[in-house]
Amino acid sequence: MLPETLSFVQAAESEAKLAKIHRTKVLDHVGSGRYDANKFMQDDPDDWKHTDGRDNYTSAEVQIGKRCHGFHMELLKLDVTPTTSHYKLIHYDVPILEPSHKVQVKGLVSNPLSFNLSDLKKRKAETHPVLMACAGTGRSQQKKRYWTHAPWGPDSIGCSLWTGCSLADVLREAGVLEGATQVIFTGADRGVEGGQVQNFQRALSIEDAMKGHVMLCYEMNGQELTPAHGYPIRIIVPGWYGMASVKWLTTIEVVKGWWWGYQMDAYSFKRTANDPNAIPLQQLPVRALMAPPGFPDFVSRTRICPPGKVRIEGKAWAGSVPIDRVEFSDDNGKSWREAALKEKNGSYGWASWFVDWDAVDGTTAILCCRAFDKEGRSQDRLGTEIFNYASFGCTQPQQVYVKVNSSIESPGAEIDLVSEQKAAKKALEGESGLPSEAIQALYQAPGSQ
Repeated sequence: MLPETLSFVQAAESEAKLAKIHRTKVLDHVGSGRYDANKFMQDDPDDWKHTDGRDNYTSAEVQIGKRCHGFHMELLKLDVTPTTSHYKLIHYDVPILEPSHKVQVKGLVSNPLSFNLSDLKKRKAETHPVLMACAGTGRSQQKKRYWTHAPWGPDSIGCSLWTGCSLADVLREAGVLEGATQVIFTGADRGVEGGQVQNFQRALSIEDAMKGHVMLCYEMNGQELTPAHGYPIRIIVPGWYGMASVKWLTTIEVVKGWWWGYQMDAYSFKRTANDPNAIPLQQLPVRALMAPPGFPDFVSRTRICPPGKVRIEGKAWAGSVPIDRVEFSDDNGKSWREAALKEKNGSYGWASWFVDWDAVDGTTAILCCRAFDKEGRSQDRLGTEIFNYASFGCTQPQQVYVKVNSSIESPGAEIDLVSEQKAAKKALEGESGLPSEAIQALYQAPGSQ
């Protein structure tokens, strides 16, 4: 575990309490039993942005998915996510910025600042592993999904090492004036969203910005940021959903009042598009994922394992909250047993876990995992009928469909996976002969396998 400053640790302790409060508010508003897709269709019968189809991903979704790739799940065995395998969500185009690009600190400050990459590197640096997850993680697990966004499964994650300086230190140098309530971060990326021309913008309260955990970053895994990850300077908000960590930073503006721009409204838990009781996405929930065992089929991603004892490995996280336990199931969630759990690799990082599974030749299994944290939070229950407007924050357990076949150990051997491949299309499900729970495990959440 890398050294952490006192303010970084204290911020994590404060954020852990807020994470529990945030999760409670979300579940009270759009949790299971509070709201569902049927109620939504009654509230908005003219809606066209949602679908309950599983094999009707649009060209628009595929295009977003091609530009915004997910994490490579097999790399859950690593403590640090390689830069090229960390998820990316790019709303517009990747700006091409020079090292001399300046970031302005302005607004309600007594000492406006301007700095570039070289200037920032002269400041006191700190490096931390930070688990990041997109707000839309698990979107495809919501049975009536929001199709006008990235078609994420559980794979829009990554835990890399981020290097930079404290945002709080910079704001203190700028001299935040009395009456200031928010800090607005503006990126250089511009496009049209929701019918509005905009640069990507997000805001934090003065209290959140000054806690000591938010970073102005210029390195990822010991190297300068790549263009797609926000070169030359971005912010990282540890423990929050990824939309808060604005890339290609251009301005940091301190303001009074309550600014509520497009990306603040869009990234909220809502029942309907214009929900007056929307809850802004903030702290991350608790979640566990496993590296899919064995070897994959190219088309269906069916996992093929040899018989015998198989070590299942994965990671669990909960933002700033310590992990309590991880549980594993080899019967699609009908029964669970506790896995061995290690410590998190940082206050806002993730923890490794493992369990040994006995794979019996000639059988199939659906493997699942789930996590619980020290604040009493847990994941959504498997198969729960949940709905929120933009399909945010689904934490239903990962499902991994596995066939146990000794032939996988013999290159050149043949293994028939036609049934699994046919099951990808609704029209061919009957021909596949697979039970519905197997089809769901394979295809409800692309990225799980």
